[in-house]
Amino acid sequence: MRRGQRLVGLLWRWHRRTGVAIFVFLIVLAATGVVLNHSTDLELDRQFVEADWLTGLYNEGQQYLPAYQLGERWLSRSASGHLYVDTTEVATCLGELVGAVAADGMLVAACTEELLLVTADGELIESVNASTGLPVPVVGLGRSQDSVALRSDERWWTVDLDLLEFKRQPGGAQILQLSPGQLPDAIRQAIPAPEQWLTWERLLLDLHSGRIGGRAGVWLVDAVGVLLICIAFSGLTMWAFHHRRRSRARSESQQ
Repeated sequence: MRRGQRLVGLLWRWHRRTGVAIFVFLIVLAATGVVLNHSTDLELDRQFVEADWLTGLYNEGQQYLPAYQLGERWLSRSASGHLYVDTTEVATCLGELVGAVAADGMLVAACTEELLLVTADGELIESVNASTGLPVPVVGLGRSQDSVALRSDERWWTVDLDLLEFKRQPGGAQILQLSPGQLPDAIRQAIPAPEQWLTWERLLLDLHSGRIGGRAGVWLVDAVGVLLICIAFSGLTMWAFHHRRRSRARSESQQ
């Protein structure tokens, strides 16, 4: 048997067995991808998962709330998506709570899709989103000297809290960010726990990315992606061998 034929045989066996092994994962990835592509039309962000065995996979609810301590105040986002100053509900926080700072006598909370300016007593002063010039998605908030700095699209932006304007931060500036902490039990227990907090959109997103399985789930999805690339190359290699063999046979028959 020729060397090329042995290689094709080996590739074919590997290609077939790998395809069978990741078949279920491919179906899940394809199905969740198609559904998520129509998430807005299906209103998946407004429909909640009621199955206890699914919500139990997260071990969340009110058990852990991302929170930032600003002086004597705690800013947190509840599982229902509301921003709290200590135990006072302020407003809906669109997206995850990704940062908070104290500036100009205010508390500034950065959610993925909006910036909330709040008093220390929990009164909403202003809400800024993409329609009013906020760079989104917001992934971080910090302080740069005497100004507030916001991170979005891998860039830092200087925030003018008076004019609510955003300018690109000069390169090399030192940004100080506050790390999230564990909300004190007394405050956490005083925040109402929602009966519904897990949306179908989040569940499908976590299933699609593998995050539903924690760090191991993410690595598993990464491994499936690598195997898909290998399958694509093995398929292309086998096609090239077969194409060359057919071309050679055709040329020999014409002689």
